[in-house]
Amino acid sequence: MGEEKVRRLSTGIVFLVAAGFVVGLLSHLLYQRWSAPGLEGQGYSVSFSPLPPPAPRPAEIPLLEAREVEKIRALSGNQARIRGRVYRVGHSAKSNTYFLNFGPARSSFTGVIFASALESFETRKMPPKSYEGREVELTGEIKDHPKYGVEMILEDPSQIKVLD
Repeated sequence: MGEEKVRRLSTGIVFLVAAGFVVGLLSHLLYQRWSAPGLEGQGYSVSFSPLPPPAPRPAEIPLLEAREVEKIRALSGNQARIRGRVYRVGHSAKSNTYFLNFGPARSSFTGVIFASALESFETRKMPPKSYEGREVELTGEIKDHPKYGVEMILEDPSQIKVLD
């Protein structure tokens, strides 16, 4: 009788383990079926695009003397550094524009500070009049204005470096 009891107990345990296994398997299969992603995919599509090649090293910005007006004119539309002594700082009261003239003639190179940029110069304690008689280096784009000649628009004090 003891042996039969052990056999029934063993059979019961095997049955319980098998039933547990079947229940687990069914649960797993049902879970996969109900939580499977749809055919439309999830979220948005992701595509690979390689990084762009590094930008070419910028060429050195040419440095010219302010008295070399024709050489400066040849760089019209390009960046340049212009070095020279500010002969006179002119001011237009009508437009509140300042002109850093590098010579007495109207054909001389000129740095132009429009009223829209004036606040940034004054905030940094660099009023345009303070450049008169000073040796400076301007950095920016050269423009050949049909009426006013060769000029550079100065929009920020960082474009002017005082050398003396």
